[in-house]
Amino acid sequence: MFSEKYGFSRTKKLQLDTASSRLRSRIWNVYYVNEIKKGGIRSERLQQAFNGEITLEEKIIDRFGLTIDSSKFGDGADKRLKECILNSPNWYFVYDFIDFYLSVISGEKKDNVIAQFNSILEQEKTAYRVVNCEVAPITNQEEIKVIEKAAASQFDPVNTHLKKALLLYADRKSPDYENSIKESISAVESLCCIITGLTGSKATLGTAIKKLKDSGIHIHASMERAFDALYGYTSDEKGIRHGGIDFTNAPAEDAKYMLISCSAFINYLIEKIAKIKAK
Repeated sequence: MFSEKYGFSRTKKLQLDTASSRLRSRIWNVYYVNEIKKGGIRSERLQQAFNGEITLEEKIIDRFGLTIDSSKFGDGADKRLKECILNSPNWYFVYDFIDFYLSVISGEKKDNVIAQFNSILEQEKTAYRVVNCEVAPITNQEEIKVIEKAAASQFDPVNTHLKKALLLYADRKSPDYENSIKESISAVESLCCIITGLTGSKATLGTAIKKLKDSGIHIHASMERAFDALYGYTSDEKGIRHGGIDFTNAPAEDAKYMLISCSAFINYLIEKIAKIKAK
């Protein structure tokens, strides 16, 4: 903004474990514009009310333990939701709301709402962005694209591991960085085993990565050694998969690095697969 660029107002500080009143208001505005303002005769929420279905706002209200009244078209529910978003003493409520709101909408509407939320989260200098429909402490747009692309591959086991890794990493109340790291490397292991056809006791990343060339995928020896080392980082006797003492308190930066690095490697391997199939 003009006032910030030219020093007439303070530059916003990064919001990590806070949610400013301005941020809360703007998040509520997204919901208002997309749901309440569009409450005309043709709106989905009104049709749900007429049909006796559970409306979107009733789902949200119930999820957060608030009472659903019988007032027409949920006006009372909307007021209570607004009060919580604007004034909840828990800063993370606003992010819980974003998470759940996105879980009950779909299609083009969801894509548009995500874009609106991410624009606000960036402008308000928060430490979070919506990544693959989850609010996560990742702010770099390129990193977000890498993770989202990898988690939407044609390989369901890979997607499942990556989504779990993101969910464990992004949990604001009790993040589980150790298990997030396990899921990230498991996603790579899963893809490598799918490519090489390894199953059973042989289906490990350490074995599969060395057999990629047998499936026509040639990667630089240094890259092979790097991911072999990452496998050792998680799987040797002191590694995270064995509950090694060095990993009892894995830091957030390790989990973030593994999530992004493993996602990037998955995208890299999938591009290699596509080139082979195109020949």
